[in-house]
Amino acid sequence: MGLIEQADSPLRRKVDDVAGQYVRSTRNVGLAVGLLAGDESLVLGYGKIARDDDRTPDGQTVFEIGSVTKVFSAALLAEMSGRGEVGIDQPVAELLPPEVRMPSRRGEPITLAHLSEHTSALPRLPGNLWPTVTDQKNPYRDYQVSHLYEYLKGARVGFPPGTGAAYSNLGAGLLGHVLSLRAGLPYGELMAERILRPLGLTDTAIALSEDQASRLAPGHDAMGKPTANWDLPTLAGAGALRSTADEMVSFLRANLGPPDSPAGAALRACHAPRPVAWWRRIGVGIVQAVGLAAASLLVQWAAPVSPGRWTFLAALILPVLVAQGWKGFWSGVWTALAVWAGSWLLWGSGFGWAPAGVALLISLGVSGLASGYLPPGGKVRLGWQESALDDATALWHNGGTGGYRSLVGFEPDSRVGVVVLSNSANEVDTIGMALLKALLESTRLQNDGQAPSGETPDQSQ
Repeated sequence: MGLIEQADSPLRRKVDDVAGQYVRSTRNVGLAVGLLAGDESLVLGYGKIARDDDRTPDGQTVFEIGSVTKVFSAALLAEMSGRGEVGIDQPVAELLPPEVRMPSRRGEPITLAHLSEHTSALPRLPGNLWPTVTDQKNPYRDYQVSHLYEYLKGARVGFPPGTGAAYSNLGAGLLGHVLSLRAGLPYGELMAERILRPLGLTDTAIALSEDQASRLAPGHDAMGKPTANWDLPTLAGAGALRSTADEMVSFLRANLGPPDSPAGAALRACHAPRPVAWWRRIGVGIVQAVGLAAASLLVQWAAPVSPGRWTFLAALILPVLVAQGWKGFWSGVWTALAVWAGSWLLWGSGFGWAPAGVALLISLGVSGLASGYLPPGGKVRLGWQESALDDATALWHNGGTGGYRSLVGFEPDSRVGVVVLSNSANEVDTIGMALLKALLESTRLQNDGQAPSGETPDQSQ
């Protein structure tokens, strides 16, 4: 009997435990979990389809998969690039109508790859989205292409494109839109023609058939109350797809062994790590950094505050945060160095150079992550996110809409994957990553000829 099929194995007990805890909460309703290990796969259901429907979700139950759609949009980009219809690094502006202004930074254009990698420096959402919302439970429904074009004409990017990462639903939605423009097909039809049908995914779509609609599990908000489904007519590439656990397992299987086809080649292209040109940001904001550091030192000199007081700490750290918010991570680095050195000269031994330096490093680290800075060696991929699992690298993506949460992930070397789909708006990332780690460890034990013993520890957060 295979690794996954053993109902009394530590792995299956792990699945039952974490999934059972989720659906026992009064705020959650149903869950479908897909497991993949080599050629073996299994889908398990927990909870129920709806508050008034006691059926248990199964492999054919339809869920909104939200931002997992972004992985499919990335594959579509790679597929069209393979055909020569677009270039991975082609400027987005070349695919938009000539009257639409695409933002840039110091002449550096935003490319299609930047949209897929989340390195475009575009904001998470377009600033003019909320004025268009007429239904809070379906917020993207009334956002039209005209609104998108209007926003792009006045948009600003936060850092040079390609030099850092900042998650952007706007960017992924724009990617789907311009690919659709180039192909001359609506996004849903284009996706079905180029990616879904070639991979045998006939139960994944935006517009559901009558049969699929009958299998759709109703969504529930974070408090467990029924809520509306989402429509994303303009930003479909960011999160419009609906699918089943069976199909998502098939999609992961295709990623672990891509077929010899344009769609398979596109999947392989999305696995490849791509460098981020972080070094291009080193010199940004030096002048502003010197000015902010000088202001901090003048304040300390004019209104002396004893080192160690919170007011002194504020004078030390605030200029760094301002620099980062104004000119980016490296401007914050230069500000921190200048403030640290100047304060040391100003206060001498009373400065406490080590504690102050640690405080500055912590503020740089926290705000650097928030601003999208990737350290030297940091990589991004088309569509996929990555996380370390012990000594392995997992590729994954999660998703969420008003009434659903999802996660799909896999570890290529061990050929294991996990799908978690919920019709509740409470995160399933913890479940997905814990099960992916458990699968990885169980597979390694099996390959080493050892029988798993005891429960697999949870994925650390």
